[in-house]
Amino acid sequence: MNAQINQLVRSLLQKDSIEQCSVQELQQYAERHPYFGAAQLLLTKKLQTENAEQYNEQLQKTLLYFHNPLWVEQLLNDTGTAIISKPEEAVVEIKDIPQTVETKKEAEIILTGEPAIVGIAVEETPVELPTTEIEKPGPEKKEELLFEPFHTVDYFASQGIKFKEEEKPKDKFGQQLKSFTDWLKAMKRLPVAEITTVVESKSAQKVEQLAETSLKEREVVTETMAEVWEKQGNAEKAIGIYSKLSLLEPSKSTYFAAKIEELKKKN
Repeated sequence: MNAQINQLVRSLLQKDSIEQCSVQELQQYAERHPYFGAAQLLLTKKLQTENAEQYNEQLQKTLLYFHNPLWVEQLLNDTGTAIISKPEEAVVEIKDIPQTVETKKEAEIILTGEPAIVGIAVEETPVELPTTEIEKPGPEKKEELLFEPFHTVDYFASQGIKFKEEEKPKDKFGQQLKSFTDWLKAMKRLPVAEITTVVESKSAQKVEQLAETSLKEREVVTETMAEVWEKQGNAEKAIGIYSKLSLLEPSKSTYFAAKIEELKKKN
C-alpha cells in the first residue's frame, strides 16, 4: 500500500485508495486534465498492476511531466511495507596498554684540569664627536612698506565722489560719509605705527560691524548716492542707481522713472 499515491486519490477522486478506481475512470480523468502530471501518475500506477502492456508506454509519457524521474520511479515502486533495520553496533573492547617508562641514570660529569680564563683588560678610548654650532635666528629686520596702506586710501575719493565742506549732510548716509572722510584725513597725518595701534585698540569693534554688514549687504544703493553722482556730473552712474532703486522699491518706481527722464533731458 503506497501512502502517497492513496493520498493523491483521496484529494483528487475522493476515494480511499487506488484499488477502488478503475482504469477507465483514471483514463477519463487524465483526458479531462491533459496538462496535470498527477493524473498521469495515477493512471501509470493503475496500469502497473492491471495492464503491463500499456504500462511502459504510459510510464514514458508520465516522465515528461516531472523533472525528477527517480522520484517518479520511487513513487511507483514504493509499497510502504519496507522495514528498515538498524545495524548492530559493534562492541570494541579497549584494553589498557601499560606504559613503560624507561629511566636513565644521570651520568656524573667530573670536570678536572680546566684551564683558568684570564681576563684581558681593554682600554677605553674616548671618541670625540664633531660638534656643530647651531646659529640662532636673529631678529627679523622690518622692511619698510613700499606702498600706501589700504586703510589710508579714501574709498569715496577713489570712486570719484568728493565731499564738499560747505555742504552740510542732511541724511544718515551723508553724515556717515563726512565722519568717515574726516577719520581718513586724521589717519593720514599719523605715522604707520600709531595708525596700527589706533586701529587695533579703538576700531576693532567698528571693523567687525562693518564686516558683518558688508557680508549681509554686498551692494548698498540709496537715493543720496544717486544725488551725489548727479552733483559730480556723472549722470550715467546716477541713472544706474535710480534704475536699481526702482527695482528694489516698486512703490516709488514712477518717481525714480521721472528722475531718470530728467537726467536724460539734461544730458
